[in-house]
Order: sequence, then structure tokens, then C-alpha cells
Amino acid sequence: MMKRFTTACALLALAVAGPAIAGGDLSRANVIDVMIELGSDENGMYMKPDTFEFETGQAYKLILFNPDEIKHEVSLNEMGERIFTRKVEVSDAEGNLITEVKGTIREVEVGPHQTVEWFIVPIQTIDEPVEITCELPGHKEAGMRASVTIK
Repeated sequence: MMKRFTTACALLALAVAGPAIAGGDLSRANVIDVMIELGSDENGMYMKPDTFEFETGQAYKLILFNPDEIKHEVSLNEMGERIFTRKVEVSDAEGNLITEVKGTIREVEVGPHQTVEWFIVPIQTIDEPVEITCELPGHKEAGMRASVTIK
């Protein structure tokens, strides 16, 4: 009888406590913001900065900012195979959520004067630098590329 009472109390405690987030859930804790500017100037097109180093298991928010009059994109190429994308968020000028996209994402296009947030967690290392690029015609050739490693 006492054993059934103890089990019932334990089940009641679990039901009252509700769902819990694991203490080790790195995909939502200590997110590091990484600004990536996609633009052009008198020297051509660019991604600033042009070198990135990420760490496996660390959550990042890639803030893709396009100050230009034309669209640009970020294509992760090989890096896309080494990360988990939590989501991509697009908000309006007041910060209201317009859309949230989840699932496997390899590239994100950013319209003129817009910002997009891409939430990722690297899951595999990349020791030798690989490129992320803008694959719109002529953009990569004009300088829109950056190198990435994951430790």
C-alpha cells in the first residue's frame, strides 16, 4: 500500500511540474550573436567579416544584414552539412515576427535594406577553412565570400 502511495505521489509531482528543458540544452542557452554584413562598395561586393570560427555545440544567431539596394544571399555550401539549423526568423521594422522557417536550410536570401536572423548550432568540425558565398550571378566573383572553420 505504501509503495503505491509513493508511486502515486511521484506521478502527481511530475504532472504538476510540467515539461522541463534539459540543463545541458545548448541550442537555447548562451546564444552568441554573429553579424554578417552583405553589401557592396567601391571595391566590389563583400561579406563582412570575411573570416569566421565557430565551436561545435555552441548556439549562434547569424544576423544577416543587407544595407544594399539589391538582394544578396548567404549559401553555407559545405558548412551547411556540419550544422543544425534551429530556425530562420524574419521580422518587420518594429520587431514583429513575420515568419519563422524551420528544417534543413542551406541558403538564405536577404532583400535590400533587410535583416534576417539564422539560428544555428555547429555539430561537426571543419579544420580546413571552407567558403560561405553569395551564389547570385556574379556576386561571388565580385567578392561575396568568407572562410569558415568549426572547432
